[in-house]
Amino acid sequence: MRMESPELDRDALLTLLDRMLRAEAVTDAPPAAERGNWLYGSAGFTEPDEHGWMAPLPSTEMWVPRALVFWRMAILSDAPVSDEQMRDPRHSLVRWPAIERAVKVYVAEVCREHRRPRATFLG
Repeated sequence: MRMESPELDRDALLTLLDRMLRAEAVTDAPPAAERGNWLYGSAGFTEPDEHGWMAPLPSTEMWVPRALVFWRMAILSDAPVSDEQMRDPRHSLVRWPAIERAVKVYVAEVCREHRRPRATFLG
């Protein structure tokens, strides 16, 4: 499937990542053996209203998957991502196959459009 514009797909991908982050957030700590795959803190926003405005949610301490945070921030900030970072198991999206496919398509499209190697696909 060829994308018309990476920018449009970027917005859709960020929305998908945001929704999955909300769905996966937990208040109870994950098992100790899995904590390296999670980040702990407080954050969150309401869904955008009809004008696109969002409000902060009341402070709630929660755990969120590190991989979703990593990819959301990389795509949002157009940060360079190295091959080493992409291979890091903490950044793996295998638990979310639809998101994994969307990220791969986005990366390939941005690389092709900017004629950049994958290691610097963002930025």
